[in-house]
Amino acid sequence: MHPVSRGNRILGSALAFALLAAAGLTASAHAQPDQRPNIVLILADDLDNTATPVWEAMPLTAALIRDRGMEFENGFAPMPICCAARASILTGKYGHNTGVLTNGGEVGGFDAFRDNGNEQATIATYLHDAGYRTGMAGKYLNGLEHDRGHIPPGWDDWNAGVDNLLYTGYGYTLNENGRQVRYGVRPQDYQTDVIARKSAEFITDSARDGRPFFWYAASTAPHFPLPAAPRHLPLTTPTAAPRSPNYQEPDVSDKPSWLIDTAQARSATIALTNDVDYTNRLGSLHALDEMVAGIVDTLDRTGELDNTYLVFTSDNGYNLGAHRLTQKMSPYEESMRVPLAIAGPGIGRGSSPATALSIDFAPTFLDWAGVPVPTNMDGRSLTGPLAGDDSGWRSDFVAEYAGGGALGLDGVALEQVPGLDSAMYAFDIPSYTALRTDRYLYVRWYERERPLSEREYELYDLRADPYQLTNLVKTEQGKQVHAETVAGLNQRLIALGACSGATCQ
Repeated sequence: MHPVSRGNRILGSALAFALLAAAGLTASAHAQPDQRPNIVLILADDLDNTATPVWEAMPLTAALIRDRGMEFENGFAPMPICCAARASILTGKYGHNTGVLTNGGEVGGFDAFRDNGNEQATIATYLHDAGYRTGMAGKYLNGLEHDRGHIPPGWDDWNAGVDNLLYTGYGYTLNENGRQVRYGVRPQDYQTDVIARKSAEFITDSARDGRPFFWYAASTAPHFPLPAAPRHLPLTTPTAAPRSPNYQEPDVSDKPSWLIDTAQARSATIALTNDVDYTNRLGSLHALDEMVAGIVDTLDRTGELDNTYLVFTSDNGYNLGAHRLTQKMSPYEESMRVPLAIAGPGIGRGSSPATALSIDFAPTFLDWAGVPVPTNMDGRSLTGPLAGDDSGWRSDFVAEYAGGGALGLDGVALEQVPGLDSAMYAFDIPSYTALRTDRYLYVRWYERERPLSEREYELYDLRADPYQLTNLVKTEQGKQVHAETVAGLNQRLIALGACSGATCQ
């Protein structure tokens, strides 16, 4: 069956089931010992919500999740690199509280996540302890390859990638509940499809089990260098990345010195790789879209769809040439903005302007499950905005990144595929903390590399300058004009940079 036709069938059958349920005709047939809702988190990898036409590229996901529920117009990843972002999703905490601010080193990666005790207090442990059946497949945390046999507490069904070949779609190894299983180069070994099959198996088994379940589907699509699945290659034609107003930004003289110094080399890398990267990204989204449809189809066939919350989002965004940048990491809109759509019991159709962060997922999931939200979680439950109530919601947040480390090897370099000598991994960026409000972006660079007196600053008025082309505090005159604004933003940045629990909210 064509995927779109299948999507229409799912929508139709879900509506029919809902009508029967409302009439009280299916209660006995679908009664479960535990009626708490199921939760399915579908996490894309490096999928931005600025240049990439997410919903056009993923029409099934748009129809089955976005159009059945709530789209958040302002979804953000405050720690915009893979490991730090995923640590925040799992714990509901900012990077300064997980101790994970990059992909490796003292303040990054799986080792830092585990060493700081985070694995004892994740979505999985809380839900598992509350009686949920929990499972995941795909990408966990960068650095898991250091302990390939490791299974964190709280997971009933564990299928995590243990090497960077996961990014290629083939030749990778999964730790499947303690057994190392290597996948080859056959079409059926394509990583997103394997995760799709494991999703169907887990949901089917869980429906028979009778307990509510939490499933975490973490394909690496569309992370570089994942190609399209073989069946989608005919649909994947060379496509130029969008040329937004800040694409290959002509004048970066107002930017921090690290970008000024590397601008020419970064531009050359973009010219060489960006369009090929963008073409592969769009191609890989076909299989991800079909995976989402397959998950919804399985939920429908097992009678679980109407009692399941579906969350689709990404760990972080992606630059695609904005400001002469590849990859992510930066505090600019392209790196931090992510798609976010949620459908499920009681959620009406529409959109929300509320600023939703990756730290909000853990408290939201616990809220749905009826589990008390720990007071040390930095995020807030999204149940208010999902019900159309944005009153008292946040108007700012802190963004954080620890950089690539002294040798530049602790950041995006740790995502490099063995044997792939690519300019895409050649450039990292320094550490920063930043404050993003509903009007301003204020950035303090070189947080870990330089003393306070030698740091560099950026200020953008997002209402007047949405593409962040003019740094208002680069010149002495600009610093004087905006001194009062900077003072207020800096004070708030200091407070949020040290916040914990309620003081972050």
